[in-house]
Amino acid sequence: MDLFQLNELTDDTVNLCNNDFYNFLENSLNKDLCELFRVQAIRHMTSLSSITIDRIIEILTLDIGDLNNLKKSLGFVTSDGKFHLRLGHRNLLERLLLLVKSKKNSSIKNSDLSNQCMKEQIHEKCLEMWRKASNSSNVTYIPVLFSWINSIFQNLQKTKNKYRYDNQIQEFALLIFILGGRNCYEFLRLNLPSALPHITNLELLIRNQEFKVIECEFRFNLLKEYSRSTNCNYIFVAEDATRSISCID
Repeated sequence: MDLFQLNELTDDTVNLCNNDFYNFLENSLNKDLCELFRVQAIRHMTSLSSITIDRIIEILTLDIGDLNNLKKSLGFVTSDGKFHLRLGHRNLLERLLLLVKSKKNSSIKNSDLSNQCMKEQIHEKCLEMWRKASNSSNVTYIPVLFSWINSIFQNLQKTKNKYRYDNQIQEFALLIFILGGRNCYEFLRLNLPSALPHITNLELLIRNQEFKVIECEFRFNLLKEYSRSTNCNYIFVAEDATRSISCID
């Protein structure tokens, strides 16, 4: 087998190991180079994707009597004791490593494209199902579920410090925090990776929107604006005694 005639390794070839791996090396390289891999217990083709020629021949630079014959077959030892691999053998090793690394990079790229395609298909399928349901029930709005799914897919492709959430997701998360409480929110956030913003972001959102209730502080302007936005002309006021603590004398 001539490695220089190959443009790409097959999937079966990349997964070779043990005797099958050594048989391939003997046929594509030569017996001496195959023996070099064997004495170092390099048994898997995939391991070559993270190795260099210098590391492969490093053992030949050591003073090991059992490897003297292999040294003579593969290269030369100069008067200063340094080992030099024959150029033909080096070219074969470079070609083999290049093919293995190229195959690995190609597999990673294909996997990324496949995952991206799957995410897009899931998102489109969800939207299609919703459109069919909304057409049959005369509902025109799109629920937060689809924005949520889309947000999760986008965030999973980023590092945690670059997660982004649109206003709809932030409002949804804020409602979970208010209705379920801190512990409930943290439980959901930790078990649904990238789905919900960090709790500190919610606290910042609350402060910016003046949602925080301060005892004995009346905010009539905000109440007036809210009543206008909801087209409500009536307001009911009641005493909240949840902060009152009874004391027994």
